[in-house]
Amino acid sequence: MSSNINNMLYLCNFDTLLNNSEPEIIKKLWVGQWTIKDTELCKQLLLCGLETEDLLDIFKKYSKDDCFNEKILDLAISAILTYCNINWNTLPDQFDLQQYFGIEWPKGTDVFIKLQCDSEPLYPNVVNPELLYFSLQIFGALCSLEQNLVHLWWCFRSKVIHQRALEETSASLYNELELIMAKLSNESQKLNNPRLKVLLYIEMAQAYLIYGRVQNAEEYLLKAKDLAGLKLELTGILGKRTKFQQNALPQLALTSELDLTVERDSAEISHGNSELPPDIELQDDVRLNKVQFIEKISQTELPSLEQTLCLLTVQYLQKSQPKDDLTTEELQPYIEAVLSQNKGPWSTRVAALLIRCKLEANHKRTVERAMLQCETIVNDKTGVAGTSRLSYLWASGLPAAWTWRQQLGDLYLSMGLVKAALEEYQRLQLWEEVIVCYTLLQLRHKAAEIIQQQIDVKPTVKLYCLLGDATDDVSWYEKAWEFSDQKSSRAQRHWGNFLFDHKRYEECIPHYEKSVEINSLQESVWLRLGYAALITENWELSAKAYRRYTYLHPNTFEAWNNLAKVYVKQGDKNRAYRALMEALRFNYDNWKLWENIIIVSMDTGHFEDVLRGIHRILDLQKKFEDVEVLSLLVRGIIQDSKDADGNSAARLRKRVLELFGRITSIHQNKPEIWQLYSDLSTTYLLKAQRLLKAYKGYTQSGNWANDPETCKKVIELAQVLLEYSLKARKEAEENDKQQADQLLSSARLTGQGVIRAAEKQDWPETKPLLEQLKQLFDNVTDYMKSLM
Repeated sequence: MSSNINNMLYLCNFDTLLNNSEPEIIKKLWVGQWTIKDTELCKQLLLCGLETEDLLDIFKKYSKDDCFNEKILDLAISAILTYCNINWNTLPDQFDLQQYFGIEWPKGTDVFIKLQCDSEPLYPNVVNPELLYFSLQIFGALCSLEQNLVHLWWCFRSKVIHQRALEETSASLYNELELIMAKLSNESQKLNNPRLKVLLYIEMAQAYLIYGRVQNAEEYLLKAKDLAGLKLELTGILGKRTKFQQNALPQLALTSELDLTVERDSAEISHGNSELPPDIELQDDVRLNKVQFIEKISQTELPSLEQTLCLLTVQYLQKSQPKDDLTTEELQPYIEAVLSQNKGPWSTRVAALLIRCKLEANHKRTVERAMLQCETIVNDKTGVAGTSRLSYLWASGLPAAWTWRQQLGDLYLSMGLVKAALEEYQRLQLWEEVIVCYTLLQLRHKAAEIIQQQIDVKPTVKLYCLLGDATDDVSWYEKAWEFSDQKSSRAQRHWGNFLFDHKRYEECIPHYEKSVEINSLQESVWLRLGYAALITENWELSAKAYRRYTYLHPNTFEAWNNLAKVYVKQGDKNRAYRALMEALRFNYDNWKLWENIIIVSMDTGHFEDVLRGIHRILDLQKKFEDVEVLSLLVRGIIQDSKDADGNSAARLRKRVLELFGRITSIHQNKPEIWQLYSDLSTTYLLKAQRLLKAYKGYTQSGNWANDPETCKKVIELAQVLLEYSLKARKEAEENDKQQADQLLSSARLTGQGVIRAAEKQDWPETKPLLEQLKQLFDNVTDYMKSLM
């Protein structure tokens, strides 16, 4: 193999100036000349149908030709860069595939079928997928021959582009990518260029984000930040957000700091020639275009890689945090930091602007700017150079151009411009969205007509499924399943969804199971399967589905909560406890979740979590009246049970007493809670005082004696009260005697009142207890007389 093959400039990052001494092939690639010169070689590759074994035979035939490896690499890189330049451009130039390859594309190679993965088809908007397939096959074959960094990196990039061309994520493609990333990670240790290593880590994090693997993405994000010497920190700084604001209030701001010992080119040097899209100003009567900070924020000028790292942080937070106003507030300073740079990579800037459009679409004051910004990007006629367009494309995570147009359609729809949205969706052949628009326009029959017309032109599995959705006719899902030779996960998914939406849970389960058997990366299907199995009490299947969903999408509290519920039903409370702890990470403010945590923690001996849970419910609900839980907690402390870690529960007595102090300040007339508080108290004086409060709670209505059960309860309580008060007086220190005397006197009066009321009713079941109470009352009276 030629040593030139290991030249890192083959990666075409377009972020540095070339020396004149570089090989001609590299110079050609770096100036954006991605035409194919060696058409003879190209014809040979295409005539063999691009099958891996045949490609390897051709490669071996030329193994003695030193220039061959460079030529083949040039072919594959040129093809994939051309593909990306066309598909990441809303207004691409005319392109003739036959002229490009110098030969007609082989008729037996249907790329739409070849590029299908786990039955997931290509987006209908993909342009010239032949270029993608051509480069994918060549990079794959090159990796079979020699797994150097350039081959692996390009193979990785081509598979990421392949995934972006598919309608859904594919499990088999993810497995292939994981293997390549493991090899890339090993190879990257030999890299002596830390900036390239940072770029690789960013690209790998982006690949993991496509599949929602936030923990893997975070690992590479942190590695990249560390290696780049970039420190980003959110802080609160006083500032004004509106034009009429008098007082400055704390606003979130991002401070950035660069390690000065790390060598790096400025964005001006690496991307000074990039034509960046304009940042549309916010024209609002009230809100300022940007937050006006009173103090200067410590922000440094970010080089291109660091800007892309800042953008990656936004994308990671979007995937890993719940979608709420708090997350939106947190993302804004990062986006602002990217957009405030004068120079930088084109793809990073477009990705940041599109994310801002998405966030601003949800607010009436910003939705208009979002729409104008999106229109500017979609209708950009400035003709950005291909080398600018594709620099850091993989690191920016920017999706293909048809998704920008879809986003514009979504914005039109959110503003009520249904017909404008409909036009965009029809242009993109997004038939699901077309159905939504026609439903809003009360023309649902029209959606069915249009889909039927498309089927008449070229039937696809998706069209049959959508016709089923538009007409509520199950037979179309059956037709889709047959049309796919029983290989389409989509057909089974739509079929299952129809049954699920009609609450036919038992029937939808087999369809969902078939769907995930074909493509196991369908989050929504796993979630619905888990719920359907939960409702039908198929605990084993429900647990399996929820486990799988939480693996694919770990940051949803509902799934963890439901998984815990299934474990409880299966009798596995320890696993239920762990699942609830996960749920808690993603929703700290749901009181129902805290209720579940309290119950399961009580059963598993996690007493500290029971305490934490009750305090949290008191914060959220301002009440807690579960006497059963409180009595179990008190019993655990009194009996000194061992907790889940084998520690003594009695050590928590002080904290539990504090908790009861808080609960009784809210529930002042709950006799059962006062009784438990009394049981837990450490002195007879405190026990008796708290029992007196319990007595008031039982007797405040005045008709307690009319019910034999309540009457019996009150007699028992009065008996214990007299006993505790007597013991408290007998054991009282000198300075407590006066208090103990008063308490004993109150207890005696209470006992007297109970005896009178109970005697009037004369319930047979209370007679023995009443006799005991009278005896104790006489004892107390005699003792008090002896003190005088």
